[in-house]
Amino acid sequence: MKKEIKPEFMWHLDEVLLAFQIAIVTTVDTDGHVNAAPFGLVMPFNSSPENPQMLLCSNNRWHTSQNIEATGEFVINYAPYCLIEKTAKTGLMYSEGINELEQAGLTSIASLKVKPPRIEECYQHIECRLNQTIRPSEYQNNFIGDALSISMNEELLGKGREERLKAADPLLLFGIDITKFQGNYAGAGKVTVYAPPETDVE
Repeated sequence: MKKEIKPEFMWHLDEVLLAFQIAIVTTVDTDGHVNAAPFGLVMPFNSSPENPQMLLCSNNRWHTSQNIEATGEFVINYAPYCLIEKTAKTGLMYSEGINELEQAGLTSIASLKVKPPRIEECYQHIECRLNQTIRPSEYQNNFIGDALSISMNEELLGKGREERLKAADPLLLFGIDITKFQGNYAGAGKVTVYAPPETDVE
């Protein structure tokens, strides 16, 4: 038997099980300062081989949104489960101009087609240039980015899908208490509840 529930802010609603692969999105502002933040609402938008595109959903008050609107570029870096603490740390509310990668102890490497960097510790990267912005609500920006370049750890190439999944061990999010930055995370056969320490960096 099925039971209907009230639709709310669905990825925060305990009754709905939605798991998202976590990506750390890197951007730069107009002065070249690097910003990084974790996102779950990142997915393919157009699977056409002629024009592959990615969708990134972001609050328009966040530095990620402001930087994409200003520069038109972003990089999607897919995090493995072992980066749970560092990934969560990039999501803390730092002041504008603070480099979250440095705060979290992550390593920047140059991207191939855009100015925002890739993250060395992540296993896969999609470099995007903004194609269009959809604003479904007062506070949300849905960015559609053209995928200009995709790169990944060389040891993942040539493996079957199951082998790649086990080797990459992607970090998944299946619930969050946004007031505490406490998330429910999962990997290949692992489940953890984690909240990063509060930052004292202004």
